[in-house]
Amino acid sequence: MKRPFLAMLFLICFFNRTVSAQQRHEKIIIESNYLLYLPEDYQQDSLKKFPLVLFLHGSGERGNDLDKVKAQGLPRLVEAGKKFPFILVSPQSVADWETRDLMLLLQGLEKKYRIDDERLYLTGLSMGGYGSWDMATKYPGLFAAVIPVCGGGDPSTVWNMRHTPTWVFHGAKDDAVPLKASQEMVDALRIENPSVKFTVFPEAGHDSWTAAYDTDSLYTWMLSQKVFKYKAITLDQQVLENYQGHYVNSIGNDTIRVTAAPGALIGTTRGRMVEIKPYDKNKFFISEDEPVDIVFSGKGKKQQFVINDRRREVYQLIKKE
Repeated sequence: MKRPFLAMLFLICFFNRTVSAQQRHEKIIIESNYLLYLPEDYQQDSLKKFPLVLFLHGSGERGNDLDKVKAQGLPRLVEAGKKFPFILVSPQSVADWETRDLMLLLQGLEKKYRIDDERLYLTGLSMGGYGSWDMATKYPGLFAAVIPVCGGGDPSTVWNMRHTPTWVFHGAKDDAVPLKASQEMVDALRIENPSVKFTVFPEAGHDSWTAAYDTDSLYTWMLSQKVFKYKAITLDQQVLENYQGHYVNSIGNDTIRVTAAPGALIGTTRGRMVEIKPYDKNKFFISEDEPVDIVFSGKGKKQQFVINDRRREVYQLIKKE
C-alpha cells in the first residue's frame, strides 16, 4: 500500500503461529487475532503477488475463540475444502469492528506476505457488513472492490466510495438487519457510483451470506477489479475554457479563480496555484495519490464545482473569466 495517506503507524515484530487444517491461527502484537488462508500455489513462485480478501465476521463470531470465525462466510467455505486464488484474512473482534485496528493488521500483513496492493478486497456479513461500509468510506482508494452482506451504515458517507466497485447482498425477509439498511446505502451510492450492484434474495432472511458467497460470478467480478487510479486524459481546449471563472464556496469566505492552461485547469486561491488535471470531460484531480477530485456541473450562472475531500465543498460561479 504505497500511498502517502496510508502512513505506516506501527512496526509489527512478533508472530506466534499454530497450524489448523487449511487456515492458520496467527496473533500479532496489536492483539488482533485472525485466520489466514494462502492459495495452493503461493509457495511455487517467490516473486508472484496475490490478491487479498479481508473478511469481517458477524456479531455471533465475536470473542477469543478463532474456531467461531470458521462458522460462517468465506472461512466456512475454506474449512469445507473450497480453494481460492487469493489470500484470505479473517480477523476476530471481541466487540465492534475498529477500522484503525484493521488498517494496522493490513499494514503488518503487507510486510509478511506477497500482496498485490492494487487488488485488496473487503467483505463482511451482518456486523461485518456494517464494518465493510465503514472501512470503505474511511479509507477511499484502498480497496479494489467492496462486498457488504446484510449490513448498513451512514448514507451521507458513501460518496467516498464513488470510485470503488461495490456489490451489495441482502435478504428480503431479514428481520435482524432490515433490507432498508442496505437499500439506503445503495440508493445514496448510486448517485455517485451508478454501477453499484445490488442483489436481494427474495426468500432469504438474515442469512443471505450463504447464497451471496455461493454466487460464483461474485469471485469472477471481484478479481477483475483493480484499485481506481486517476489518469489524465486530453480534453479539447474549448472544454477547459468553458470552466474558467471566479467561484465562491457556499459559506462565501473562499474564492477560487479557475483559468485554462494547455491540457489542464489552474486553480488560484490566496496566491496559491494548483494544477487541476482532467480524468473525464467534467471531472478533474490534483494528485494521482490522493482521493480528492473536482467535479463541474451546470451551465451559465448555475455553473459550479464540488471539491470531493473531507469537507466536500461546493463552489458556485460568480463571474466568468
